[in-house]
Amino acid sequence: MVINIEKLLEIAKNPEPFEEGTQEIWLDPDRADLVLKGHFDENIPGGSRDSSFIDETIDFVNNLAPVEKYKKVIDLGCGPGLYSQRLAMRGYDVVGVDFNQNSIDYAIREAQEKNLSIDYRNEDITNIELENDFDLALLIYQIYGVFNPTKRKKILSNIHRGLKPGGLVLLDVLSDTSYEKFEPKIVWTLSNEGSIFSDKRHLTLYAALKYPNKVTVERSILVFDDGELVNYNYWNQNFSIEDLEKEVDEAGFTLEKVYADVNGGEYVNNSEFFAAVLKKK
Repeated sequence: MVINIEKLLEIAKNPEPFEEGTQEIWLDPDRADLVLKGHFDENIPGGSRDSSFIDETIDFVNNLAPVEKYKKVIDLGCGPGLYSQRLAMRGYDVVGVDFNQNSIDYAIREAQEKNLSIDYRNEDITNIELENDFDLALLIYQIYGVFNPTKRKKILSNIHRGLKPGGLVLLDVLSDTSYEKFEPKIVWTLSNEGSIFSDKRHLTLYAALKYPNKVTVERSILVFDDGELVNYNYWNQNFSIEDLEKEVDEAGFTLEKVYADVNGGEYVNNSEFFAAVLKKK
């Protein structure tokens, strides 16, 4: 085993805001099973909500945007189709988009088994081409805040172009309260049988770092016993309501209402996240 110490020291430096790691975990073929498993295990960072929460979200969407008036829905960052399936069962025409091929393949198989007509697409939501076709766009489970400001602007532009006049967006973000409570820390651990990253023997160097302008990152550097080095950076932009309103207004949306979460609960001050309904101007 030979560890490239120079490369390790370079990787271990604190990154610039939204700097990418050596690998994007959602696209890493060696972590494909982990990513898919994460959608069904809320204990894995970045994983999905439990079934009851998702069902409540679909109920809220159905009340917010009745299928009779908001027939066509695009689920951005759809993962394995947990929301898309339920929307299709309610009668919506659904397009699901995700850049993880493994998740899309799973979603397609599930739709076929359940005889659901869902258009799943393996695409990057920062580059997707949409044209005035949808009544409602979903961007949920705090996906929006993981992107840097330039990519967020592109995503909103893509959504705006893809919605019909008066179309709606449901998204959620981490709040500035979450930023205030974020605790920086550095930990290193040796792998064991329960490691979420790999069955291969490795050392994990983990760092939670806090940056100005309400930006945080959780970094995981994996040092494998064969000398392989992998670095994942998981960024988050935290927002106040005013921050989000300014950002979406510049993209051509009005912020219609703020909720506690994507289930439509009443907004509470000092919550660590919140949801917002946007409307295309």
